[in-house]
Amino acid sequence: MRKLGFLLAVAAFVLLSAGSAIAQEKPDLSKILGAWQVEVYAGDQTFSLNLTVTEESGRLAGKISESLGTFTDVAISEISFDGVSFRFSFISPTPPDGSSRTVKADLKLSGDTMGGTLTVPDLDVVVDARASRAN
Repeated sequence: MRKLGFLLAVAAFVLLSAGSAIAQEKPDLSKILGAWQVEVYAGDQTFSLNLTVTEESGRLAGKISESLGTFTDVAISEISFDGVSFRFSFISPTPPDGSSRTVKADLKLSGDTMGGTLTVPDLDVVVDARASRAN
């Protein structure tokens, strides 16, 4: 009898947990879609990037380019957006030697701007970044 009570309690917990997960709203992707100008502050240098975020089959996608042409239309991956935090990765040439490395972005959305960091894990480098909607 105790086993049955325990199993019923576990089943109720699982059902309630599933119900609350279903009830969670999906973030409004339109808040992040479009063209963004990203300024990356690396010591005494500033790099300008152009980011375009799109939606394909209900999922976020996008491309990023460096304004001077070091890299162009590189696909972003590992994209997540919870309504505030926008995270993604891309592979591009990086200083100091121009080798291709993974760059991870972690930005927070506030209206038409974002702020946060870009990280190059292979180099243990973290730099500040700011983004604003492109006109």
